[in-house]
Amino acid sequence: MQSLQNIDYQIQIEEALKRAKCKKVFYLYDESGNRQLLGVFSMKKASQIKKCLQNKKLIDRLAEFEIRTTEPDSSFKY
Repeated sequence: MQSLQNIDYQIQIEEALKRAKCKKVFYLYDESGNRQLLGVFSMKKASQIKKCLQNKKLIDRLAEFEIRTTEPDSSFKY
């Protein structure tokens, strides 16, 4: 017989909010207008990636959003 467990989601949500950090999500649009996820990055790394894309003249294909997440940074090769 399974025992019933009382799960308090409010406590888990508050703990996750304490750990969450403000980051940026980048999407890159290709020639046909399809959107591809480039990754989730910290604010500092996001500014470096934007400079790199600006030098390659791809900055107009970039969409960026600010989020709060506990997800680690994505890898990006320049």
